[in-house]
Amino acid sequence: MTFQEDLSPLSNGEEAANNLNQTLATEPKEIKPQLRGLNYDLGVATVLYTFDQITMAKKNGEFICFREWLQREEQTKKWTASKKRAARSYLQSVFQTLGITEEFLLCDINFLIRDIDKQKESQPKLKRLWDKMLKWLKKHKDLGAKYVILDGQNRINHALVPFRYDGLGIPLGVNGQMYGDIKYNELDDYTRQQVNERKFRVSIIKGGDVTKVVDKLININDGEPWGDHERRDVLWTCVSFDIKEIAAHPKTLSLHQKTLKSKWTGSYAIEKKGITLFIAEMLHFLRNGDKGSSSSLTDMYGASDEKIDKQLDYLNELFKFVASHFPKELVSKNFTKETYRNLLMYMMMLTNPDEVTRGKNLIHNFKFSQITNPKLLLKRIIESHNKKFGNREDIVPFKRKTNISLTHEQAYQMEKDGRGGEVVWSNTNAKPGSYTAHHSGSSKNDLEARQNLFSSDLNLIIEECLNDSTLVTTDARSITSNDRLVAELKYMESDDCYEEEDLKNVIDKELDHDISVKLGGDASFENLNFIPKEDNRRKGAN
Repeated sequence: MTFQEDLSPLSNGEEAANNLNQTLATEPKEIKPQLRGLNYDLGVATVLYTFDQITMAKKNGEFICFREWLQREEQTKKWTASKKRAARSYLQSVFQTLGITEEFLLCDINFLIRDIDKQKESQPKLKRLWDKMLKWLKKHKDLGAKYVILDGQNRINHALVPFRYDGLGIPLGVNGQMYGDIKYNELDDYTRQQVNERKFRVSIIKGGDVTKVVDKLININDGEPWGDHERRDVLWTCVSFDIKEIAAHPKTLSLHQKTLKSKWTGSYAIEKKGITLFIAEMLHFLRNGDKGSSSSLTDMYGASDEKIDKQLDYLNELFKFVASHFPKELVSKNFTKETYRNLLMYMMMLTNPDEVTRGKNLIHNFKFSQITNPKLLLKRIIESHNKKFGNREDIVPFKRKTNISLTHEQAYQMEKDGRGGEVVWSNTNAKPGSYTAHHSGSSKNDLEARQNLFSSDLNLIIEECLNDSTLVTTDARSITSNDRLVAELKYMESDDCYEEEDLKNVIDKELDHDISVKLGGDASFENLNFIPKEDNRRKGAN
């Protein structure tokens, strides 16, 4: 059988090929003139900037970093490690190479502002979140910012600018001699002029689809693989912006990067943007009851439903509340990331039962303003978790260097006989379904089980806190119209001297808590008094 005969079912192939050739050669019909040929999604202008122009623009605030948008923290770590060896090596390479070899990527700040205005029109439900991004950009534009640095932040921030302004010394061959650590201010005038005039290629994005900026940057840095969350974290969405804002609050930042620094490992490593991953997982838990998968987290970053706005606000309040009152003395090697997740989860049960349904298992729910001693509450939750998690009754003991399991009675007897070193109590050998067992993973089933199994413990904490007024069932900041009226009458009948014709009134007065809410004061009329507005403002939030 011949080759052609093998293809007999395609006997019309030649005719089809001829038709295809004719189709390809024919001019496309009904295409708008502006869409003919290649279609572009980004408009980029390329210019040459000198070392003098780049460093001066960064120092003067004309070049800025947008909330570290598109910044890879793993690269930042490399540039600042080992006495800035990478920065020093980079600068030596730049100044000892003749010609233009370096390129930076900037984005016109006006382009970003225009794009956000468009996003507000297409996603009106998220207007408030887009407005927050817009406010940040416009504020910096008013301060003189012109461009946002996309690619090259580390080279500019940790090499070029420190060399010129911060006394960073570098190895450099000058005037026929090799110096190991020469500084910018030590260069002679001729050499300094050469350095200042060193040119760099700069691409400036001025129009198009801002989401394509991310693709362009990922392609530029393709040599270093991007993790799923790194890609997600740089998405141009208001969810991404707000999660970064939560992470960047000074108290939250301090808790995560100082107090709990050692807890962020593996995929949660700080340099891999693990903190924003953790916050994103808590947002996903709030919305869906689990920490999410890679794909569901990415989908969430594009969410545009009406709930997302309030959920992000609540999450920001929760993280700030916990960070402001966190009992640092309880942090030990046994305090893990999952302990922290539990603390936040149980606080959600306590303060947000509408979205965390297991909160309805509790005897009472509270607003943040009804927690009069936040640190004590957090401490009791952590200590109760530690006690429950370390409960030996949840663990099957076994004999060291064997696979032989022991009964609790056998294990206790061996310890009594002085052979405790032969007994192993390991959380990895926890009884199925126990509180400890549900900490070997953090699936939806694990998180639901933790909430269910801890509900009775949390109810005991609530009772204890109600007894000593760590928690109160009245809202200390909620003032009824009746209490306001009584407070007004109390003020009018006070013994302060005044002329009869100059009758007292509460105009330009404000209600003040005699005993501040922070110190356990309530909203009863006995604790309320009208005082001059300026005096109340001077006291600040109480």
